[in-house]
Amino acid sequence: MRALFYNLRGFGGRGRRTQLRDYMQQERIDILGLQETIRQDFSAAELRSLEQGGQFNWNWVPANGHSGGMLLGFRDECFEVGAWRKGSFFISADIFHRCKRLIWTCILVYGPADHSRTREFLDELVSEVEACHYPLIIGGDFNLIRGAHDKSNDNINWPRVRQFNDVIASLALREINRTGARFTWTNRQLSPVRSVLDRVFVSPAWEQVFPLCSLLAVTRVGSDHNPLLFDDGEQGVRRPSRFIFQSWWLRVAGFDEMVKGKIDHCIHALGPHRCSVDLWQCIARCLRQHLRGWGANLGKLRRQVRDDLIS
Repeated sequence: MRALFYNLRGFGGRGRRTQLRDYMQQERIDILGLQETIRQDFSAAELRSLEQGGQFNWNWVPANGHSGGMLLGFRDECFEVGAWRKGSFFISADIFHRCKRLIWTCILVYGPADHSRTREFLDELVSEVEACHYPLIIGGDFNLIRGAHDKSNDNINWPRVRQFNDVIASLALREINRTGARFTWTNRQLSPVRSVLDRVFVSPAWEQVFPLCSLLAVTRVGSDHNPLLFDDGEQGVRRPSRFIFQSWWLRVAGFDEMVKGKIDHCIHALGPHRCSVDLWQCIARCLRQHLRGWGANLGKLRRQVRDDLIS
């Protein structure tokens, strides 16, 4: 199962629709979530043009004047859609995953660019998530950052950052780690500001069903946002080699100091406004990556010393 979350800045342009059709066909998208469609309605012909490889079940939130609007669709071959729900900043559906024989909830969000409405957006999100009885995934443009590493300059509203992180922690959501582009939005100026505004979160129950899920920020074309390509990891992806901690590393001089320094670096990079679960996952991921390379180099050195002694 693959999903595309994309703030495309207007559905009306023919080039944008051609781009969407190419994504749908090349990546075989099963769930399409668009933000900033700037459309009140969609014709049957327009929706059919996006249905590459099978029919979809569509619903949308109309734009507010010349901004906003969301479109959400599910491939009929993969999903049976139950209840739809809409709010000012989201559209969601309870869907039956035919392959997994499982009901789960998909929520598409578009947070307000007017930050005077951020509290309203977060309250609506909390209400929707707390009312959900199934495993869930939430994707879209939140128009909020979670720390200093999410923005290319230091013009950051820290109370808003803390407010966003507190909501994510209270709902026990986990953000899917993203590969590809470092930032997902740019203002496209000569001295550009770049931020991470587009994200995907999942509940613990959802992650238990799809533990190999991944997220890729695709190259930005046309829009000022990067499309997010989500994969549930069920289509025969190559599993990464397993990390194995070697107990003899503990006897290497300077190992404790190296690990402590790496942990301090991860905590500093992530910032003080993340919950303990985010900190733990970041530290574990960074240590695995670092120790994998460090251990390989150390093992190579030990083999060279052994070979020299033998010769």
